[in-house]
Order: sequence, then structure tokens, then C-alpha cells
Amino acid sequence: MKKMRCLIVDDDLMARRSLEILCQKVDFLSVDKLCENGAEAMIALKEFQSDLIFLDMEMPEVTGIEFLDAAPVLPQIIFFTGQKEFALQAFDYDVTDFLQKPTNFPRFKKAVDKAYLQFLSEENHSSTTAEKNEIYIKEDGKLCRIDQEDILYFENVGDYINVKTTRKSHIIHGTLKGLMEKIKNPQFMKIHRSFVINLRKIENIEDNSLLIDKKVIPISRANKPLLLSQLNLL
Repeated sequence: MKKMRCLIVDDDLMARRSLEILCQKVDFLSVDKLCENGAEAMIALKEFQSDLIFLDMEMPEVTGIEFLDAAPVLPQIIFFTGQKEFALQAFDYDVTDFLQKPTNFPRFKKAVDKAYLQFLSEENHSSTTAEKNEIYIKEDGKLCRIDQEDILYFENVGDYINVKTTRKSHIIHGTLKGLMEKIKNPQFMKIHRSFVINLRKIENIEDNSLLIDKKVIPISRANKPLLLSQLNLL
């Protein structure tokens, strides 16, 4: 049986442990790591090819929503929280399911069964789909090919996005959230509500901003620890 590799992200030790025990009762789940904050989870995503994250919504420094906004690539997500009002945000972020603390095994099993069916479907699809390292944007009535390696950053400008490359800028209609869902490339990360950057193009970081191609780009408070977790700091 193909197993789903899982991360558990919750600042509460007892909540992490209770989820781990529930996972151990399901033969198709394998827990890679227990994380107590979003920064730890970002590092874990680099270490493990996780298929499912159980994500707490209320964590100090970096909330679950802020983690979702910043993570370059995300597997399936199941929210795990004590607040029912977060269920509405679950729909906004197209997560697999929403579990309210405390949960029971039947409800937990229903959520992970749903995740497993989607996992198997994606596995079949990925086996027949080649990885692509380019995007196409519509400009002047034509579809223009852009190599993702040439992209410096994406900047939100009202209802549009400025796609800044090493050669020129392109303006497309859309949102950064929608963009991140389509690209799913770990080298791109949202560091501010208005910017998604190519991590490989950073020239330097100072306080709460960084430099890419002479452009000073702000880093939000919540996103800074997540950004630092993606860098090879010596």
C-alpha cells in the first residue's frame, strides 16, 4: 500500500501527540515530523516530500494562514483548530478538510480517507505529466513563453501582477494567491502581501527588506522567519 507522508504542525505539544496517535491507527499514513511552528514546518518541507500537513491555525509569530501564504509548494492540508470560524478560511484556501479540536477517530478517518483518494488520483496524474519549467502569459494577443529561471519577482499591482524578469516586465491579470497555486515551484516564495520572489535571485537581506536587481522589496514580520528557514545560513 502506498503511504502518505505527513507533517503535524501545532504549537501545542498535546495536540501534536494526539494527532500522531491518530495517524498511527491508519495504515496508509506515515508521520515524518512533528513541528511546533511554521518556520520548522518550512524546513521540514525541504527535508521531506510530504503529502499531507495537519496544520494548526493559531500559532505564535506565524499563523497557519501566514504559513499557507508563504510556503512555495504545498501538499494537501487539513486544518486542525479549536475555532469553528476558521472553517470559512478553509474553503478560501481549498484545503482538503477541517478538523475541530478535540476530534475523534471516526471524524479523523473520514478526513484522511478523503485526502488519500486525492493523493492516489494525483499520483496517477503525475506519473503521466512531465515537470515543466516555464509559464505562458497572454500579451498583445499572443502567448509568450517565460522560463521560470528568468523570473526575478512577481509584484501585486491592484488587480494585476507585474512579472519582472531579467529582460523585461510583463503585466497580467490575477492575484498572487492564484499565481502560487498554479506555479508550485519551491524557488518562489511570498514574502509580503504584494511580492512573491525568486529565492535564487536574492542579492542581500537587510533588516526587513531584501534586494533583487536593484529593487528593494519589503519582508513582512510574519514572513521573515519563514524566509530565513529557506536560506542556507552559515
